[in-house]
Amino acid sequence: MDASAKLVTIDVGNSRVKLGLFQKNSEFKPGGHLPRYLHSIAINLDEPVPWDDLAAWTGNQPELVHAVILGGANPRGRDKLLDSWPATGWPQPVIIDNPFILPIEINIRSKRTVGVDRLLNAIAGNIIRPAGRSMIIIDSGTATTIDVVSSSGAFEGGAILPGFQLGAMALHQYTALLPHISNEEMVSRLPDSVGKNTRDALRSGLFWGQFGGIKEIVRLHQASLADEPLLVVTGGAGRLIAPRLPDAVHEPYLALQGLVIVGQQLADQRGADKD
Repeated sequence: MDASAKLVTIDVGNSRVKLGLFQKNSEFKPGGHLPRYLHSIAINLDEPVPWDDLAAWTGNQPELVHAVILGGANPRGRDKLLDSWPATGWPQPVIIDNPFILPIEINIRSKRTVGVDRLLNAIAGNIIRPAGRSMIIIDSGTATTIDVVSSSGAFEGGAILPGFQLGAMALHQYTALLPHISNEEMVSRLPDSVGKNTRDALRSGLFWGQFGGIKEIVRLHQASLADEPLLVVTGGAGRLIAPRLPDAVHEPYLALQGLVIVGQQLADQRGADKD
């Protein structure tokens, strides 16, 4: 496959960097398909980007990649990544950090401060959202966001609560004896509600407390809407959460797919402007 038919996306979160290689598409429209992912990897924020692995994804022709699109919720992490950008080989990235250039209506008071990652989720979700139906997006990351998209496709805001990792860090740092539960351990398997040791008790409280909060906020969101919203789950713990929410759709790469959609639309606009 021609490397120029591919796009690399990098989503810089608060604790992890998610990288994906996607197939370039001609267009993305409601009722269609999300960008097709070819490869993905997630690394901790303090780890170096595995540029050699990414180059291998492209057949060792990174210079022919159509675009590298960089966004996310962590500007400082993004700037750190840019400082380590290879001097040769890779094209300069397209930076997606301005909510006002994104192809979505934003119906909140503080538009300038809304997390771009939340908007990217909504943009990608609008591709699979049935016409005339609202949507709730649950993104379980360092923070968990539970956002509402209207039946017309507008971002309406939502709720933000601490994610599994923040809860685990707080319990470890602000108590004398409780151990730290890593994100990998947290999502490795579904915990029993009755933990038979301290670690399992922590995993139980962290997961079922978080899940109970998610369910209640979803219930309140649903009650505020005039229809039955599409429920979409994404983020690192999405594979544990989605099966426990009836009729939920699990889309693990939603923010990365939103970057593909926005990056390609911006590229198409630039091309049209030159004609």
